[in-house]
This record gives sequence, structure tokens and C-alpha cells, in this order.
Amino acid sequence: MADPARVRDDFPILGREVDGEPLVYLDNAATTQTPTQVYDVFREYYEEYNANVHRGIHGLSHEASVAYEEAHERIAEFVGASGGLEEIVFTKNATEAVNLVAYGFGMEEFGPGDNVVVTEMEHHASLVTWQQVARRTGAEIRYVRVDEEGHLDMEHAAEVIDDDTRMLSVAHVSNVLGTVNPVAELAELAHDHGALVFVDGAQSVPNRPVDVEAFDADFLAFSGHKMAGPTGIGVLYGRRHLLEEMEPFLYGGEMIRHVTFEGSTWNRPPWKFEAGTPPIAEGIALAAAADYLDGIGMEAVAAHENDLAQYAMRRLEERDDVTVYGVPRGEERSGLVAFNVDGVHGHDLSSVLNDRGIAVRAGDHCTQPLHDRLDIPGSVRASFYVYNTEREVDALIDALENARQRRDELVASDRFHDRFADHYRAPRNAGAIADPTFTKHSAETSCGDDGEFFVEIDDGTVADIGFESQSCAVSTAVASMVSEALRGEPIERALEAEELIEGLVDGHYPDLRRDCVRGPGEVIAEAARDHLDARHPATARTD
Repeated sequence: MADPARVRDDFPILGREVDGEPLVYLDNAATTQTPTQVYDVFREYYEEYNANVHRGIHGLSHEASVAYEEAHERIAEFVGASGGLEEIVFTKNATEAVNLVAYGFGMEEFGPGDNVVVTEMEHHASLVTWQQVARRTGAEIRYVRVDEEGHLDMEHAAEVIDDDTRMLSVAHVSNVLGTVNPVAELAELAHDHGALVFVDGAQSVPNRPVDVEAFDADFLAFSGHKMAGPTGIGVLYGRRHLLEEMEPFLYGGEMIRHVTFEGSTWNRPPWKFEAGTPPIAEGIALAAAADYLDGIGMEAVAAHENDLAQYAMRRLEERDDVTVYGVPRGEERSGLVAFNVDGVHGHDLSSVLNDRGIAVRAGDHCTQPLHDRLDIPGSVRASFYVYNTEREVDALIDALENARQRRDELVASDRFHDRFADHYRAPRNAGAIADPTFTKHSAETSCGDDGEFFVEIDDGTVADIGFESQSCAVSTAVASMVSEALRGEPIERALEAEELIEGLVDGHYPDLRRDCVRGPGEVIAEAARDHLDARHPATARTD
């Protein structure tokens, strides 16, 4: 691969600082940076031929239409789709691409007795979508197990995929474990039973050669913003005959062929699935991103990412206080490493690293069931791309030194109200209570932390309250604050928990940790609503 130092020159953002520290961007599995060569194509569209496609009989519209159609052809070439543009649908992201197939095919074709097979390592975009379609159609959803080393259990896959399987949906690469799954082998197994195969390529198309026909995939989804392209653009590859048979799930202009007051007929693929004004500039820029990556060489991209991941794993495994997840060192993996530091929640560690200009991702990475399988509330993920270097990995490792002490200093710093340090060091009401009227786990809400409230109600008043927390230092302190404030109060007061917390800390905390502060309030407020709704069902919420 080209020297990463020279590649970095194409990405001006990498020269910026974060609070006086040079940026070390290690959150590429979420979103990669965009090179000047791609941004220039995006800007050129708006400066020189901005017009709607397939609509106007004038020069600008013609230029835009040609460039937009050529972008479909270029992406088809990039993923090995010999059917060209008729097999490439532009969506707003990979999630929409999954939903397009789930609704256009699954809702029409699945029924009782059928099953959909996914894996325990799937991203929520895939897992949740197939769950919902299965629920609505009466189909069963099955999960291929992940073994202790982060591989799919292929013997188990052979058990759960059977003649009633209608769809196998599998992540080509895990966004947590780094596992590169044997999608061609899985496709053969599924096809032997007459099932279709949907490949989630969000973590593979950006960083390794992908050939949909070599995989024998029926569908493939990926996003532009993970492959040096713009946001707001995703791709669905589908075999042409399947796209022709599928029903669209968005209706309007562009996707129709003929309309009368009595009915409508649909355009041919891909336009059949691109209702309304499509992401024109984004699609054209995505083709430029494919050109950029091919200029580096996808084999070289994959090798560079693997080398950095192996180096990062070796450095992390040298530390006694770090646990690394996923396939073992020495085995090919994607360019990411998920890990935890003993005694330091990922949200706190991410803040500590941010103080050094290091951007990582912390949480469950939209894979809650996988983290449940690993028996951890979340993890920290460092992910690499074409511009990252071993020196940046070293910066990450160096920044892990004294992580607990720096976490404590952070909470006690003048960036936080004094109450945070007080309640973190000496939490009130920590632990379960003997006979709670109700409990509420944070997993039942969207706050992203891991904790539970226990509440005893006596004559409408909070007589006793406790909490258990595997959350970050900030959320743990807030849980202590709100439990202390609610004891002895009417349960209705808990409905105002978020406002109560803001009053206690007077807005004195970094905006970066806003969700950590608001999370416990969201949990206890939702618990109070549930309790009150159960007591007074006639006045329960309808939202």
C-alpha cells in the first residue's frame, strides 16, 4: 500500500487538533474520513451541473443523469456485479438497504412455518429488521451461535438452516469481533436448502475486495460513509431477477412507469426503488470514493488494516489490565479491535482518551445481543483505515496508562459539578432492596448504560430506593443523586427525574457526557410511567 503518511495528505481533517492535542482518529468502523479527491467531486456537482436527474430536457439535467447512472455502473464494478446499474440501488444508508429487502421481499414472501436465519454477531440494523418482519409474518427467527473465539459455529449453522429457511442474513465482517465470516460457504449451505442470502457488507466493502458473484450472494448492503465517501448514501446490490420480482416499499416520482387514476406500474430496477429525488451528488461522490480506494488497491487496504489490528492486539495484550475480544491474534481480521480496561467503563475511558485527542467508540456498537453473549455491558473499539499508522496505535496504548486515576481526576475536575465526585466516591442507596414494588433495568431504555433501579412504593410515596450499576462513573453518580432526591417523594416526582438531575448539577458537566448524565433520569422516569400506567390503565399513555 502507499505510504500512510502520504495518504494522510489527502485528508485535511487529520491535521486538526482536539483541545490542543493532535487528532488520532480511530473510529473508522463508524465513519471514515473523506479525501479531498472525493469532496472535490461532490463540490464540482454543485458548482457546475447541479440539476435533477431523469426529469429535464436540458443540458444540466442530462449531465447529472449521465454522471448518476455512471456512478451506479462504477459501484457495480467495484463489488463485482456483472449486471451493472440494474443490480445497484442507491439508498440513504445500509440500514435502508436491509429494510428495502425485508419489506419488498420478506413481508411479501414469509409466512408461518418459514424461518429467517441470522447470527449472534449481527448489527441491530439487520437483526432488528428481520426480527420485526418475522414477527409480522409469523415466521421464526433463528440465530447461528458465535463460539468463544469469535467465530461462527458452522456446525450449528448447518443445523438451523433447513428446507424451511427463506433467508440467511449474515455480516461479512463483525463490527466488534473483527471476524471475517465464510460467506461463500454459508451461501452454498443456504442455497442447498433453497434459501436466499443477504450479506451485510458495511464492514467489508470499505476495507477488502468484495465480489458478490464469487460469494454467490443474492443481496449485499453497504454504506458510503464507511468507505471514504459521503454520508447519506448507501447501496443495495440485488440479483436483477430478484429486484424485478420484488415490490417497492417507497412510492412516488421516478419509481413509476405509468400512472392513471385507477393504478400505477413500476419503473425497471434500480429506479423502481429510488423514489423521489435521489442522492445525486452523494452517488457521484461515492463512485469517486471507489476510484480512490481502487487507486490504493483493496488488497493493500485489507493488508494494512490487518497489520494495524495485529499490532494493536499485541500491544494491548502486553497489558495485564486489558481484555481483548474477537478472533485470536495471528488470524486474519478486519481493522478493528474491541477491548476493555479493568475497572474503567468504556464511556469514561473514551472521555479520558478524548483528552489526548484520541477518538474511539465506546458502548455496545449496535450489537447488544452480542455483548450479552460476551457477558459484558459494552466495549471500547479502536478501528483503523488507510491513513492510520502504528504511531497512532502507540499513542492509544500510552493513553491507557493510569486510566483509573485519570477517570477519577476527570470526574473530580472543574468540568463537573462537585456533586459528581461526591456521589461517585460515596454513592447513596447503592445495591438492591429487599422487597421492591418494581425494578427497571437500563437495557429496557435507550440510555446505553447498564444499571437497575429498585423502588418500593408505600401509599404513592417512594419509601425505599436502591440501584446497581455497571455504568460509567458519571451515570453511577447521577443514579446516586436521583435516588437520594426521590426517597420520600411522591412517585409522580420521578416523572420529572431528568429535570431534577439538571437542577442538581446546574448544567455543570461537559456536553460530551450529556447522555451519561441524562440516562439514569430516563430510566427512573420510564419506570415511574410504567408503574403509574399499570395502576391507572384507563389513563395510560397512548404514545
